[in-house]
Amino acid sequence: MINMKKKPSLTSIFSLFSTGITIVTNGNIKANYFGCTINSFSSVSLNPPMFLFCLGNYNNYLKTFKLGSSLNVNFLSFSQKKLANKFASKIEQRWQDSVYSLGKNKVPFFKSSLGVIEGKVQKKIKSGDHTIIISQITDFYKLSAKKPLIYYKSKFQTI
Repeated sequence: MINMKKKPSLTSIFSLFSTGITIVTNGNIKANYFGCTINSFSSVSLNPPMFLFCLGNYNNYLKTFKLGSSLNVNFLSFSQKKLANKFASKIEQRWQDSVYSLGKNKVPFFKSSLGVIEGKVQKKIKSGDHTIIISQITDFYKLSAKKPLIYYKSKFQTI
């Protein structure tokens, strides 16, 4: 029987949905690189090939995702847990000592990821306290068959 008197927080309910962990990167010159750990990735369409992710409206780098700008989505493996934490922490330390390569679009990506999608921002939709960024896929790569990094009950885990 459900205890209706003690209502859980919305955050605790959202934490019951397991999601994959990604790092979205953009910028095509080192001084402008940005990367951020997100779990709000979703495929949108196969034809044309599109995906979306969300960033908080408070994120100072939201403005770097301009219409038509290039970006990469890195699907993280469990072995990249430290990298996920690093790109979720202080902005100044994210690229320090990080090993990355550049994609065809000149945007950084992490070779130790499970896979990478290259894309271009097509649309930004402000909704609530986040902005939905819809992007068209320009290329993609499968890089590894390791176990995925997932987020469940507010912790990094794997399957």
